[in-house]
Parts: sequence; C-alpha cells; structure tokens
Amino acid sequence: MVTRICVVGALLISTIPATADTMEPDDLPSPPLEAIKNPTRIDVPALPAFDLPVTEPGFRSPRELRVRGKASLGAEVKVKGYITWVYDCSAQLASVNTEATRAQILMSIDSDPSLCEQPKFYLGDNKDTSQEASIWVVDVPRAPTKSERLHLPKSELKAWPAAPRVATGDYVTVSGTWAQHSPHNEHNLDGLLIFKSLTPATPSARAVATAPVAFGKEAEVSVVTKAPLRKEVSPDVRNASIDHVNVCNKAIAAKQYDTAVKECEVATKLWAGNHLAWFAWGSAHIARSEWAQARTAAERAAALRPDQGMYQLYYGIALYEAEVQRAKDEQARRENKKPDEITLDPSALKLEPAREALVRATRLQPKLWRAHYYLGRVYRDLGDPRRAADQLSQTIALHPTYHYGYIALIELYRRWDYVDQAIAVATLGTTHVAQADVEPLWYELGMAYDAKRADQKAVEAFGAAIAMRPDDLDAKFQRGQIFARKGENAAARRDLEEVARSTDPKLIGAKQVANQLLTQIASRKH
Repeated sequence: MVTRICVVGALLISTIPATADTMEPDDLPSPPLEAIKNPTRIDVPALPAFDLPVTEPGFRSPRELRVRGKASLGAEVKVKGYITWVYDCSAQLASVNTEATRAQILMSIDSDPSLCEQPKFYLGDNKDTSQEASIWVVDVPRAPTKSERLHLPKSELKAWPAAPRVATGDYVTVSGTWAQHSPHNEHNLDGLLIFKSLTPATPSARAVATAPVAFGKEAEVSVVTKAPLRKEVSPDVRNASIDHVNVCNKAIAAKQYDTAVKECEVATKLWAGNHLAWFAWGSAHIARSEWAQARTAAERAAALRPDQGMYQLYYGIALYEAEVQRAKDEQARRENKKPDEITLDPSALKLEPAREALVRATRLQPKLWRAHYYLGRVYRDLGDPRRAADQLSQTIALHPTYHYGYIALIELYRRWDYVDQAIAVATLGTTHVAQADVEPLWYELGMAYDAKRADQKAVEAFGAAIAMRPDDLDAKFQRGQIFARKGENAAARRDLEEVARSTDPKLIGAKQVANQLLTQIASRKH
C-alpha cells in the first residue's frame, strides 16, 4: 500500500481561551487526494450482460454452477455438459516411473489400488472448454481390480457401485451433490460435483438462449457532505498536537513506522479531535499491514470528519483487509494450516461496513481510484460481478498504469467466459502498464487467448511472460499444454517436465496434468 499523507505545518489561531462546551468550525486542512492528475484517456470495454445459458427445467449448466453455485451448495443437481478431461492413473504413474512397462504399472495398480486417486473428470459447456472453465466431478466409482474380484466376498462385489464409462468429448448428464468438500477429501471452494450417476445425453441443436442474472438492488448509503462543528480547542494544545503530526508524517515518508505510530499517538492524546493525527496513525498501520489497528485509527478520523473522502477510503480499506485477515485466520485454524496456505472462502466475509465506507469515498471524491478498486473487490466477493466490473473499469480509467486493476477485471471476465472482453482489457494493460509490472498482464492475455483457442497468440503471450520471469511455472504449464495440443512434442516436453519436477504444493493439480500429457507424448513415439 502506497500512502500519500499530508505534512501539516503548525497553524496559529486566536489565543482566546477555549471552553469545554464551545463549538467552532473545523479549519484543519484536508489530506491530499490520492488521485491521478490528467490520466491518459483509454477506452475500457463496455460491460457485458453477465447472463447465463437458459437450461432445460431441472438441469444446470457447468458455467452456471461455476459462477453462481454458492446458493446450490449441499443440493443435489443434474448437470449437462461435455467431458473435457479425465484422470488417468496409469498415465500419471508411468510419467514418474519411466523405466516401468505399461504391463508392470497395470499389475501394480491391480495389487495396490491406493496408488491411484479416486477417479475424477471435468465437465464443461463446450468440447473445447478449458479445464479452468470446467467444473470438477469427483468421487467417481472405479471398477474393482482383478485381485479384488478374486478375493472380495460376492456380497461386497454385488454392492460395488457401477463405474461409468467416460471419455473426453462425451456429452453427458451427471447427477450429484454440489459441494466444496467430498468424502474422498477432494476440495474446491468454488464448488465441485460429488458423483452420483452418469447417463449419455444428446446436445440440443437449437441456439442456446441466455437470460440476465438478477444481482439485487444495492442498499442505500448515507453520505455526509458538510463538515461538522468541533469542540473548541486551545491554541497551545492544537499547535502541540499538530507538531507531533508533522513528525509522524515525516517518519511515514521515511518508512520509520514505529516512530510514526508513537508520534501520532501522542498527537491524539494531546487533542483527541485531531482527525489528521488519526488518519496519519492509521496510514502508518496500513503501511505495515496492521489492519485491526489501522481500522481503529481510520474509524476515528472518519467519525470526526465523515465528509472527507480520503478518510472514508482508508477506513474502507482497513475494514476490508481486517475482515479478510479475520476470515483467513479462522479458516486456517479449522483446516490446521497457516493463513497464507489457504484459499479463502469469500462467503465467510462480512463486507457491508467496508462497502458502505468505500461507496461514501467514491461519492465524496469520484476520482479516488483506489476506492473504486477496493469496491470492485468487495462486489466480487459479494457475488455481484456486474457492479464489480463497473468499479474495476473505473479504476483502470482513473489510473491506467495500475496493473492490479487490470488483473482483477480480467480474472472476473475469464471466470464468466467473457473472453473477448478479457483479451481487450489485457491488451490495454500490456500497452499502458509499466514494464516492471506488466508480466502478469502477458500471462492473463495468454490465458484469455488460450480460452479462445487462439493457440499461436497464446503461445506468444505466455512467451512474453516467461521472458520477463523465467521461473514462471504457471505460464510454462499453460504453454506446454498448448504445445502438446499442437503436436509440438519437443517444446511441450521442455515446459511440462519443468512443471513435473516442481515441489511447489500449489502445483499439485498442474503436475498431475503435466505428467499425464508427458505420458501421452511419449506414447506417440511408438
């Protein structure tokens, strides 16, 4: 977080003694606005409809569950779609046991089925839907092994659930429970389908109709536009407090945050009504990501001067980040992990206070680009993509070089399969974002082109990202899959073998796919 804090000089006022009950106008200066002067004019793509396919009564689409599935958690659903990927245990084992023959691998699986994970596959709206845009179907029954058929009781074999026949490209209806965790320890906070049954289906020949999604009316937010009166303060107290604020701000500028916190605390103890001191105090804590302390200080500043957009902005940021931290800590305790190891479930966040503060900030000062950015994140986490896209688009228009605004909007569009909009935004980002920050934009552009199956453009975009960061295994994984799809085996192996050798736990899923593809590439030689 970059902070821009006003350094306030000592202001002398009348020496008339103050009384406890006397009120006076607040003449403290406002902090400078965190706004870009004369930003480059750019054309951000128009907002899409955020609609979903109209499905047959009683059925759901993979896309609907992927983007609007929270309300269906725990419910049994029927989903029609194309199988876009199938887990292949023998291929995965072959990729890590390169000296073993296929017969040996199959014999090992037969004698020890625990070598394999529970079968699974991905389901998408189209045959070429990417794995990222597909939903997981997990806990799929497997057939008993030869050894199990010979040794298990007949009653157990009779009760064994039938294993479905699945192949990439099949159009099927899958029934199951939509959840975040499965009995076989699969988990995905965006949702997964716990398998119950599968039947072949026939795609409709009619054009797919769509319908807009209702996201609800936004609650009203009251905004104070006039500065309230304050309790009169004596000149000596006022000037002494401001002196400490000046030291506090200079310490913030020098990144001496311990000194800043101490000086601002002294300033507020001398004069509790010094909103500049509370704001600077909160800024020092924000710079150190101390969100609970920042929230307390920013709340005092906003309470004293609710008409100040900068105070509402910092209060909203602190509220949002403190809430994210709280939810991460709680989820980490439940999952027995460190907070930075979890994938946060946005449904656990209580975001209305942050939303209200940030809305006030944007209404008081519409050019506060960071307020629009955080408001976009809030709406994203609240499951309101249309308002999120609107706020993130405004972020880009107000601050065309801020790469996080582009990334958040691209990811939102890709999640909703608005590939053309994602490409347009990513292209804008690669044009306007500074060289030091542009690498993630090339990756996002590659992902968008990949979703459109514009293979050569995707390869070029991923190549640009890798040229800037040679250890980017995510980009190499994506590029390796495209090379494999194009039959460029040597190039595919180079990328996928790096992924397969990785020990990064975040790449477990990617390693499975990489190993499977490497086995397929090896089989093409024979």
